[in-house]
Order: sequence, then C-alpha cells, then structure tokens
Amino acid sequence: MTINFKILQNYVPQESLPILQKWFNQRPFELRIPKKRTTKFGDFRASTKQLPNRISVNSNLNKYAFLITLTHEFAHLLVWLQHQHKVKAHGAEWKTEFATLMNVLLIKNVFPEHLIIVLQKHLKNPPASSARDINLINELKKHDAPSNTIQLIEIKEGASFVLNNKRIFIKGKKRRTRYLCKEINTKKEYLIHGVAEVELLNVVNN
Repeated sequence: MTINFKILQNYVPQESLPILQKWFNQRPFELRIPKKRTTKFGDFRASTKQLPNRISVNSNLNKYAFLITLTHEFAHLLVWLQHQHKVKAHGAEWKTEFATLMNVLLIKNVFPEHLIIVLQKHLKNPPASSARDINLINELKKHDAPSNTIQLIEIKEGASFVLNNKRIFIKGKKRRTRYLCKEINTKKEYLIHGVAEVELLNVVNN
C-alpha cells in the first residue's frame, strides 16, 4: 500500500514531503482525508483482518495543522506496531514517538519561526489533543483561511452560537475536552468538543 503524495502535497508544507515519504514508505498505511469533523482533527485505527492500518486527517485544516495532526496519528501507528494494547493511547511511549517525529520536522525548519517556539513548549509534555493547548491553537489559526467561524473553546460560557449553520446553542461548563451546551429550540443538552467550528451570536444569556 502506498500513499498518493501528489494528493498529500496539497495539504502539507512542501518542505515536509521528503520526510513524510521516508517515514511512510517504511511503515505503510491507508491515509484518508475526509471532510471537516466537529469532534476531532484526525484519528488512527489499527488494522483488522479486512482492513489495513488507517489514518485520517480532516481536509479543512491548514497545512501546518494538517501536518501536526498527521504526525500525531503516525506516532500512534508506530506505538501500535511496537506495543499494541500493552500501553496507554497517549502514554509515555506515544509522547516520546510524537516528540521524536516532530523534532525532525522542527530541525528541518518546516514550520515558521513563531510556530516553532510554541511547538517546542508543546512538545515538552504533549497532550492527547492539540486542542487542549490554547497557545498552539491560536498560532495555528493565524494560518487559516478567512472564516466567520471560531472554535467553541474561544467563546465565553453563556454565549449563544450556531453549529453547522443551523442549530443554536448556549455554551455551558467544560467537561474535559467538551462543553455541556443547551440547544435553544429543544432545551436538550449536548457535549460538544472545544474544537468545533461555530458562529458566535451577539447575544449573551444569563
């Protein structure tokens, strides 16, 4: 199984392609690039009898966020090949693999200088999701295409927002990486991930 690098080059910095080719040719997997998902940037799924190891990364990410997410998930693949279910998903083994891979990219100056500084701090103890590092999220957003949306994590508790261009919610309290939000029409509560792209309304509820 081979990665289509002609397609991949549309999503990552050009300087990273030789590095990615070397990594991926040694540890092949199936790469999927789906449309935007509100609950995650990407994921890794281990092989089954019917399917190979798979990595997916959201197509709407800017090239630096895409590369970081792809590297994050590739680190999961490397840990799986060595340990399978014997270690925690985001334990010491994954942190070491992820930091090692990212440092290769940092040394090659794949990222702009201001982002390198933030990433160096991030890699000292990388969280399970980059969404938990608000400094990294803010730096990455500087490279996003212009948009009317912001991430849920950026708005205040009690603020009203629109999700998926139609449903209106009130932001509630944080529950780990998600927020308990009440849909205005139905009065039902939902856990919505902090990285969800939403449109802020100019109404604050008490």
